[in-house]
Amino acid sequence: MSLASYLDSEVDRLLKADFSQPTRVTDYDTSWAARLTNEDGSLAYPDILEKLSERQRFDGSWGSRIHYVHDRLLSTLAVILVLSSFGSRQRDREQLLAGERYIWRHVGRLRYDAHRTIGFEMLLPTLLAEGREQGLDLPYAQLSRYEYERAKKLRLLPTQRLFKTRTSALFSLEAFAGRVDLEAARGLLLEDGSIASSPSATAFLLSQSPDWRSRYPTSTAYLEELLSRWDGGLPAVAPCGIFTRTFALYYLYYGNLLGGRAGLLRPHSEYLVKNLRPEGLSWTPGTVPNSDDTATALLALHRAGYEVDGTCLLAYERDTHFAVLEHEVDPSISANLHILEALETLPERERPRVRDKILGFVLRARQYSSFWSDKWHASIYYPTSMALMVLPSHVRDEMDETLRWLLFTQHANGAWGQYMPTREETALTLLALLRYHRTVRPLSHESLRRAAEYLVANAFSPDHSDPELWISKALYAPPWVVKSAILAALGLYHDTFGDIG
Repeated sequence: MSLASYLDSEVDRLLKADFSQPTRVTDYDTSWAARLTNEDGSLAYPDILEKLSERQRFDGSWGSRIHYVHDRLLSTLAVILVLSSFGSRQRDREQLLAGERYIWRHVGRLRYDAHRTIGFEMLLPTLLAEGREQGLDLPYAQLSRYEYERAKKLRLLPTQRLFKTRTSALFSLEAFAGRVDLEAARGLLLEDGSIASSPSATAFLLSQSPDWRSRYPTSTAYLEELLSRWDGGLPAVAPCGIFTRTFALYYLYYGNLLGGRAGLLRPHSEYLVKNLRPEGLSWTPGTVPNSDDTATALLALHRAGYEVDGTCLLAYERDTHFAVLEHEVDPSISANLHILEALETLPERERPRVRDKILGFVLRARQYSSFWSDKWHASIYYPTSMALMVLPSHVRDEMDETLRWLLFTQHANGAWGQYMPTREETALTLLALLRYHRTVRPLSHESLRRAAEYLVANAFSPDHSDPELWISKALYAPPWVVKSAILAALGLYHDTFGDIG
C-alpha cells in the first residue's frame, strides 16, 4: 500500500471513530473500582484485583510505562491500600511490601518531575491518612509537606460551594473523603451518572453507600459499561469527546489532511457547535469549562469556516498569562499557545494585548533557551513542538536554539522521546519541523526523512504500545489523539517530499 493510500484510509477511519471513549485504563482509576463491595462485604468485582495484581512492575510499583514518579507513587499507594483491605493471599502480602519499598525508595525523586499529576497535593494526603489507619509502613514524615500544599489549595477553592455547584475540584472528589456531602454530590452527577466524567471519582462516590447499586443505578451502569469495554479496568476520564475530537482535528489540519472531507467533518463541527456555550466548553459536555478545550474547539470551528466568538477566552486572562481553570496554581504553556492560535476569534481591539501577554509568558518560561514543559503532558516534546509550530509567525528570530535542540536530540533510529523513542513524540516533533521547513526556512532533509521512516516502520504497531504521556490524576494515553498526530506528520511529509524511500 502506498503512503497516500494508507493516509486516505486511516484518516477516513479516524474521522468515523467513536471519540467519546478514547483513553486507556490506568491502575489508579481502576483501583477505585476494585474497592467496591457488595452489601455483604464481598468484593463487587473480584476480577479487578487480580488484574491489578498482574500489572505490578518489576520495581514493585504500579502505573505508567514511563517512570514518572508522581504517577507511579500515587498509583502504587492506591493499589496497596486495596491489597491491604482485601488481599488475603501470601502473594498479596508480598506485593504490598514491594509497593511500600518502592514508595520509600522513590519518595525523594518527586522533585525531579517537571509537574505534578492533577490533584496530587489533594489526593496524596487523603490516601496517606488511610494508609496510616491501616498500619502501612510509609514515609509519612517525608510526605508531610503535602498537608501544607493541600491547605494552600483548599484556600483557593470555593469550599462553601464545593458540593453545591460544579467546580474543577469534583474531578478529584475522592480527595475529600470524610468531607463529602453525599446528597449534595448526588445532585452534581452528570446525565451519564458520572462525577465530572471521572471514573475514579464516580467509583469513590459509590463506595460511600453500601446500597450503591440501588441508590445510584445510572452511575453503576456508567461504571460497569466502562469495565466491560476495557475488560475490567477504568480509564482516566470518560467520556471526553470534545477533547479527543478537537485535538484530532487540530493535528489533521496541520497535516493538510482535512481537504475534501467536508462530509466526514460536518458531524464533528455540528457536535462542537451544539455544545459550545457562552462561557466555553470542557473535555466533555456538562463539566467545568476551561480555556484549553475552548480554544481548540474555537480553532476547529474557525478553520471549518464557522463564525465563532472567542470573547469567552478573556475570562481566563490573568496579570501575566491565561489560566486554564478558575482556581489554578500552575499555568499551562500549551493552553496559552492554543489561545494565541485562536487570536482571530477574539475582538480585534483585544488581540494586540493578548498576543503580547502570551508571547511574553511563553518566552520567559522557556528552559535553557531551548525547550518547554507543560502541566498536561509528561514530555517536553509536546509543548516544544507546539511552540515551534506557533511562535515563528510572531517571533521569527526567537526559535533558533529550540530548533537546534530538537535536531540534536533526535535518536539514532530517527525517533524522538524524552524517556524512550515513541511514535507520539516523533510525530509531534516531525510535524513541527516540517511546518518550520515549509513556512520559515528549509531544513536538512536527512533528519526529516529518518523520522518519517521510523513512523512508517512502526505504523502498524498496536495503539496500546504507545506509552502513557498525558497527565491526569495518573498518566494516560488517548489513542485517537496520538493516531492523529502520526497521520498528520506523515501527511505533511508526503505533501512536502512525496513517498518515502
